[in-house]
Amino acid sequence: QHLPFRLHQKFITFQKYVIGSHRGHDYLLSQMGNADETPAQNPSSSKLWLLKNEKMCIIVMLAVVADGIKLPPYVILKRKTILKDQLPTGIIVRCQNQGWMSSDLMKDWLYIIWNRRPGVLVHKSRMLALDTFKGYLISAMKNMIGEMNAALAVVPGGMS
Repeated sequence: QHLPFRLHQKFITFQKYVIGSHRGHDYLLSQMGNADETPAQNPSSSKLWLLKNEKMCIIVMLAVVADGIKLPPYVILKRKTILKDQLPTGIIVRCQNQGWMSSDLMKDWLYIIWNRRPGVLVHKSRMLALDTFKGYLISAMKNMIGEMNAALAVVPGGMS
């Protein structure tokens, strides 16, 4: 994909930062993660999905570490309460009134997904790449990520 010059320069700068951090801090690939949330339509015809009788947009936080391991999907439903139905294994489901990622849900994601991935207790040095969502960049969130011994790499706007 051909990027406009301005975005290309941002990408190169970000890439150099990540590669330099990887080399400078000796991060293992298994300890370098990237996460982003994306909207997904609930396919009511799917037997594998959460809600059989509701059509709604859901948000899914997907994450992968640089060695290719996918972390469990973190699904956010626009609801007040969690479903009582049996949920599929291997995913984490949360509810939020507006149906989007919030700072509180991000804290939950950090503890439930990021801080429980393979190797987290063995290796102290790690990096997490996130987009420029304001909820990720508040001081409390940066401090929390730092307390988990992770460096935060912010993907430039328009690049996620």
